[in-house]
Amino acid sequence: MSEKGLNDNRLTTEAGLSVGLIGKARKVRKGLHSDTIEKILHCYSDLNPAWFLLNSGDWNNAHLNAQPNAQLSEKNTTKTGEFKPIVVTMDRDEKELITIVPTKVAAGYLNGYGDPEYIERLPVISAPGFSGALHRGFEIRGHSMPPIHTGSISVGRYVESLDDIKGRYNRRVYIIVSKYDGIVLKRVINVPDEQKLILISDNPNKKEFPNYTIDYEDVLEIWYWRAALIRELPDPSNFYDRMNEMESDITLLKQFINQNKAKLTP
Repeated sequence: MSEKGLNDNRLTTEAGLSVGLIGKARKVRKGLHSDTIEKILHCYSDLNPAWFLLNSGDWNNAHLNAQPNAQLSEKNTTKTGEFKPIVVTMDRDEKELITIVPTKVAAGYLNGYGDPEYIERLPVISAPGFSGALHRGFEIRGHSMPPIHTGSISVGRYVESLDDIKGRYNRRVYIIVSKYDGIVLKRVINVPDEQKLILISDNPNKKEFPNYTIDYEDVLEIWYWRAALIRELPDPSNFYDRMNEMESDITLLKQFINQNKAKLTP
């Protein structure tokens, strides 16, 4: 790590290790399991196995690495709908922090979401009830999912595979990071046979917020919605206007039925 300028997050992400493993091993002076050593050797193809295991020779031994490098390429290939391990920010006590992605850096996040150095520059918060899983917060734009609106921060738990979104009747809320739509908050229906997700808005104005589909291959990350930090409550006047309109329609319908009972009776 010293020779390559790595920190715990970057090593964990690049080698596909369990979150917190390196920090905990160093803290209690615990050895690494053979599976962890294998992942590190596969990931860093210029690392001399003899030096790494036995402290023999130089740490950099490039001529030994043709075969491990080929194996690494095959091992790092992910199927459509499956995602690589994410970058996680930890505090000094190895507790997970929630990284926040503000709107102003959302465009950069599409390129930097897998870069430990980029993620480490983003703001973080700590919140009770979000430990033990991988969480991230995204500042949301728009009004497609009331009462969450522009400026609100939605916190999601990382989804490792689209297979975890169970079928057409799930309809849970997710934060979707995609190549072309950026970061959006929607209800999701998974259609595995078509390799597509159907994205649905809660806003009843379907002309402005229609349902649409997205291909599996265009999804960069997906997060199961857990909570939101809402900076202000939306004005309820629109809701009451819709209720008054609905009540008026029902009254008129009842009046029409009463006036036309004779015509409507078979």
